[in-house]
Order: sequence, then structure tokens, then C-alpha cells
Amino acid sequence: MKATKKKRLARQMMGAGVGLLLDRVFGEPPANVHPVACFGKAMTKLETFVWRGTKESGASYGLFGLSIAAAASQLVSSPFAGTAIGTYVAVAEKSLFENAFAIDSSLERGDLDSVRRQVPSLVGRDSNGLDAFGAARAVVESVAENSSDAVIAPMFYGAVLGGRGSLIYRAINTMDAMVGYKNLRYLDFGWFSARLDDFANYLPSRLAALLSWLVPTGRSASPGLILADSSRHPSPNAGVVEATYAHKLGIRLGGVNSYGGRAESRPEMGYGPCVSRSDINRAVELCRRSDTIFAAVLITAGALLELWPSPKR
Repeated sequence: MKATKKKRLARQMMGAGVGLLLDRVFGEPPANVHPVACFGKAMTKLETFVWRGTKESGASYGLFGLSIAAAASQLVSSPFAGTAIGTYVAVAEKSLFENAFAIDSSLERGDLDSVRRQVPSLVGRDSNGLDAFGAARAVVESVAENSSDAVIAPMFYGAVLGGRGSLIYRAINTMDAMVGYKNLRYLDFGWFSARLDDFANYLPSRLAALLSWLVPTGRSASPGLILADSSRHPSPNAGVVEATYAHKLGIRLGGVNSYGGRAESRPEMGYGPCVSRSDINRAVELCRRSDTIFAAVLITAGALLELWPSPKR
């Protein structure tokens, strides 16, 4: 590896780890100036012009979104500072935990009306008919999936591709969250964005599952059982992380969810009891610890790579 490439990679790795620390300290920028929120508004307007209910129009939407993200990401080209800022903008760990704890507090008070209003901040499923157990399961499943989507994946792409990688990944994930639904309006139009997100999350989701599996929880989690459960999940990426959480926490995830008024049965994962409110804190702690491991590895490995002398020619 050439010295300049080695230095750049080392600084990107450290910057990606620092990006998570910045999120933990400062949280997300205000919505009116948050680059991701601004991108979402721009894509909402674009959709009104290009939507035709076809895969071709959806591909145009996705490619235009990628172009916007690629152009904006040139502002964070510096290997260390740019990666730290880009990763900070793309990571959403603190807001994920704040939303989870807000629902936990409402559940503790027995305020199901507030719970049902809060759940859509984390998941896309219908919340009107959720009971306390269903809400707790929704939160735990969201924390599991977003351990990859909202934390590990932006850090991974920041380490490998710099701040530009973090921001472009977040743009892909945002487009999927906006149009990647299997309903009449988005089944074809959102196909490109959904497949792009599946591709982008393939490696990070498995990395997130591995990191979660490495966290000691006092429970055994057979890799074979995790893989068997995840293979039955409709998502090629969310399944492996959710299955890992189910087995590491000793709970049962999956079941019937409602999307747009249509019930969808998901295979159950894990062999423990149903999810309860106390499992929300346990899921958040598992996510926090696995994220910390990844940040520590990136910063340490990056520092060692930075200090390691290049071979003389």
C-alpha cells in the first residue's frame, strides 16, 4: 500500500470513530439545517416531478438523489476532519436511543396513546392497534435494525471511503426510507432505491450482527441458530441483526405487523419470552456497546496504521 493511501485510510478510520463520539456529545443538528433533512425535503419535491409508478422513473429518482449526495459530499473530502464531520452527520445513534427511551417512559406510565404517537418515529408499521408488548417489540426490532442502518453502516463507509462514503450511504438509506415500500404507489417506483439499500447494507448489517454477537450478555447465541432464523426474514439485511439481538437478549422477535392497514406475518426469531418494556434498555445497551467496540477498533487501528512506518524502497 502506498504511503499516501495508507495515511488516508488511517485518518478515515480514526475520523469515522470520532464521528460517533461527536454524535454522542452533540446529537443531530437542528432539523432546519440538518443535511439529511434537507436532502429528504429535496427528494420529496423531486418525487412530485418524476413519479410515474414505474421502475424506470424510480431509477431516475434514485440516480438523481445519488448525484445530489455525491456533489454535496465533496465538501467533506478531508481524510480526517471530513470523515469525522460526514460520519457525524450520517450517524443517528443518539436520536435512536432518545426515541427508544421516550417510548419506554410512556410505556412505564401506561400511556398507550403517547406510545402509539411515538412509535412511527422509529418504525414504518401501523401503530394504532399496538399494545404494550407490540410497542416494546417494535422498539427492540428498530434498535436492532438501526444498529446497522444508522450507526455501523455510516461508520463503515466513512472508514473505507471517507466522509463522502458516509453521506452517500445515508442518502441511499434515506431514499429507501422514503420510497422503499411494497404498496401500490411505491412497489415499482421504490424498487431501485430498495435494491440499492439492500446492496449498500449487505456488509454493514453482517458486521453489526458480528459486533453484537461479540458483546458479552451472559447468554449463548449459536451462530447456526441465528443464521437459520435470519434466513426466514423477508429482509436480507435486517433479519441477521434482529436474529442476533433475539438470541443475545434471550427474547422472541417477529410476529404479525401491520403496514398500511395490511397485516404481514414475520417469522419468529429466538426462543425466549415475548418482548417486554425492560428489554428496551437491554437492546439499547447492546447497541451502544457494539457501536463502542467498532469505534474503538477503528480509532486504535487507524492510529497504529498512521504511526506504522512505511517500508523504505
